[in-house]
Amino acid sequence: MNLLQQFFLSPVMQEILLPSFLIALIASSMSVMVLAHRLSFLTVGVSHTSLAGLGIAVMLSLPLLPTATVLAVVIALLLAVLPKRQGITEDTGTGLLFAGSMALGIILISKASKQDVDLFGLLFGNILTITSDELHWLLVIGSAIMLMFITMGRSWWSIAFDPVTAFAEGMRTSALRLFLYGAVGLSVIMCVKLAGIVLTTGMLVLPAACAWFWGRSLLSLWLFSVLFAGFGTASGMILSYAQDWPSGATIVMVLCVFFLSSWGMSWLMQHRHKL
Repeated sequence: MNLLQQFFLSPVMQEILLPSFLIALIASSMSVMVLAHRLSFLTVGVSHTSLAGLGIAVMLSLPLLPTATVLAVVIALLLAVLPKRQGITEDTGTGLLFAGSMALGIILISKASKQDVDLFGLLFGNILTITSDELHWLLVIGSAIMLMFITMGRSWWSIAFDPVTAFAEGMRTSALRLFLYGAVGLSVIMCVKLAGIVLTTGMLVLPAACAWFWGRSLLSLWLFSVLFAGFGTASGMILSYAQDWPSGATIVMVLCVFFLSSWGMSWLMQHRHKL
């Protein structure tokens, strides 16, 4: 109880709770679509290519998150278009853009001084360093993502499982796909500040992966995903505060524990019914 009291009374923790739970809400919502459309590798590619955007921002003294956002969305949209060209599959395109952008980011950041960039924070996240401008930017892109999720979520869900029927019913599947990839690109930037480039995929995959054992409809999956992300974020933040661990890595670790627990409980329930 003393630990919880100290945690919630800490001025630093009070400042980062809002952005942390905002990121958890966005990540858990888009996580459902990432799993439904099998876009886990896309999140890996886009998160790593965002390093190029961060490198460009550092070299040109531009705002970090807005610059990285532009590049992340452009890369995501390119990946939505590339598979249409002969000989370039989605995973190949992701690998090409991932490697090229990552290499560019490393070169640019290597030219910057240690005072200009916190490399550990970029790679593994550091929500403690968030500024008011960055928080405002996260609110802007978070609102855009949730607006797209609310208005297009059911359509995205439909084309994930039966794109032919969705197209026959008049859905503009190509446009919906572009909006989905753009939303994933924005979601990656939402997570970078908390989980970093390396661990962003965990934030965009694990909440829905946990929920998949318990939910069946889009609504139930979304609710379970949000709950897992919320509890995982709260538990991870408290544990990181108590043990002085990196918050992003701790949250992802907690979500991994939730996934393994859900998997184990689901397995036990299935075998119990068989017995």
